Amino acid sequence: MKHINNFLLKMSLFIGFIFVSILLLNQISIISFDFLKSFIIAGVITYLNFVSGYLFIKFSNNKSDTIFLIMILGGMLLRLFMMLLLVFISLKFLDIKTGVFIFIIFFFYVFYLLVEILYLYRERR
Repeated sequence: MKHINNFLLKMSLFIGFIFVSILLLNQISIISFDFLKSFIIAGVITYLNFVSGYLFIKFSNNKSDTIFLIMILGGMLLRLFMMLLLVFISLKFLDIKTGVFIFIIFFFYVFYLLVEILYLYRERR
């Protein structure tokens, strides 16, 4: 268990380093405020997706295989619809850079998905 918490701490520090780096780049005028806004909104949306996935994993951890699969796959479907809704609302009503927003959503979604898979692998082992 300590090894898993250490892994999650390292991942959180890595994401924090990325956010601090982007904020620093904005402060020294290398990137624009629109880029920063798109980055932060996309980061928050994917982080909410990750936290909800983590909660689904924690809830279904010591359940039967059937309940585990229903919770993980049903949770993934629910999370995808939540992300679709939040992305649609963000693109429709917020003044953000679309290309940056979509790229950051994709990057963090894949990153967090890999973290969830590694967490499940280590937890089930």
